[in-house]
Amino acid sequence: MKISSTAITVAVTVVVSNPGWANTAPSSFSTSMVGNLMTITRQALKSSPEIQAAQSAVAAAKARLKGAALPLNNPEFEAETERTDINTYQLGVSQTIDWHDKRSAYEQVARAQLQAAGQELRSLRLSKGSELLATLGNIAAQSAMVELSQRKTSILSRFSKLAGKRHAAGDISQSELELARLSLAEAQMQHARDLAALIQVKSDFFSLSGKDLREDITLPDSLAIEPLTTSAQEKAVRQHPDVQLALLQAQIARASITAADRERKADPTVGVSAGREDDNTLLAFRFSIPIQVRNNYQNKVDAVRHDALQAEQLAQQKFWELRALLRSSEQRFTVVSHAWKQWLTQGRNSLQKRIHLLETLWNTGEISTTDYLLQVQQTLDTQASGIKLQADLWSAWLAWMTHSTTLSQQLKDTD
Repeated sequence: MKISSTAITVAVTVVVSNPGWANTAPSSFSTSMVGNLMTITRQALKSSPEIQAAQSAVAAAKARLKGAALPLNNPEFEAETERTDINTYQLGVSQTIDWHDKRSAYEQVARAQLQAAGQELRSLRLSKGSELLATLGNIAAQSAMVELSQRKTSILSRFSKLAGKRHAAGDISQSELELARLSLAEAQMQHARDLAALIQVKSDFFSLSGKDLREDITLPDSLAIEPLTTSAQEKAVRQHPDVQLALLQAQIARASITAADRERKADPTVGVSAGREDDNTLLAFRFSIPIQVRNNYQNKVDAVRHDALQAEQLAQQKFWELRALLRSSEQRFTVVSHAWKQWLTQGRNSLQKRIHLLETLWNTGEISTTDYLLQVQQTLDTQASGIKLQADLWSAWLAWMTHSTTLSQQLKDTD
C-alpha cells in the first residue's frame, strides 16, 4: 500500500510546530513572562472597585480616629426668662466631665480599627491579586488547549480526506474510513468545548478587572520557590495579611473591653447660672450624676469580653489554617515541579521522536492509515496532558506565593 508522503509531511510539520514542544525557555524569559502577568495584575488592582472601596474604608477609619481624639461632650448653654408680677431671667452653662477618660479608650479602639482597615486593604489586594493571576493562568492554559485542539482538528481533517481517497481506491476498509471520520468529529467537538471554556475564563477575567484581556499570554516554563524551614514558615504565616487582620480584630475586641467598662460608668455634670429676679441677683451651681442602681451595664462588658475571646480563638484558627496551606502548597509544588522537569527533559523529546518514527513507518507502509491516525491522536492527547501539567505547576507556585506572603510583597507597590 502506497501512501502520499506529502500528506504525512504536512501533518507532522503541524504537530511539531507547536511551541509547547520547544526547548525549555531561559530563566530570564520565564522571569519576564511572570513580570508581564504581574504588571497586568497590578493594573487591574489599581482600577478595582473593591480595592477603591477598601481605600475609602481606610479614609473613613482615619476620620473616625480623628473624631475619637476630640472631647466627648460639648458644653450646654441655658437661658430662661419669666415675665409675671416678678420678672426673672437666668443664663447658665453646664458641662459633662469625662471623669473616667472614655475618650482615650474610644481613641484606642479607633486606632486599632484604622490599622485593621489598612490590613483589610492589604488582605483584599492579596486575595484579588491571587485570583487575577489564577485566572490569567487559566486563560494561558486554555488558549494552549484551543490551539492544540485546532491543530488536532486540522490533522484529522487531512487524514479524513486522505482516508476517503484511499477508500475510493479500495486501499482501506469502510471501518477505517468511519474511524477517521468519527475521530474528526470528536476533535471538532473538543475544539468547540475548548473555545467555550476559553470564553468563560476570559469572562472571569473581565468580571475581576472590568477589562478585556487583549494580550497573548503564556505560562513560563521555569518556576521556583525557596523552601522554608519550620520556623520560617511560622514567621511567614504570622506576617500574612489574613493572620494580621485576625490579630487586629482581636486587638479591637480587647480594646473594646476597656471602652465598654469605662462607658458604663457615670460621668458627672456640673453647671453654673446667674440671673436676676427683679432687683435680686441669682447665682446657682448645679451638680448631677446618674445613680446606676437599677442597671450598672456590666452585662455589656461581659459580652465584649467574650467577643474578645472569640476573636482571639479565630485568629489562632486562621494561623493554623494558613500554616497548613503553606506546608501543603510547598509539598504540592515540589511534586508537580519534579513531574514538570521530567516532562521537559524526557516527555517532549519522546513525543518528537515518536512523530518521526510514525512518519518513517507510514512511509514504509509498516502501519496502516488507521494505526497512524490513532497513534497521532494519542500523541496529541499526551501533549494536552503536558499543558495541564504546566497549569498545575502555575497553580501550585501561585498557592505558595500567596500563602508565604511573597506575592503580597510583590503587589505592595500598588498602595
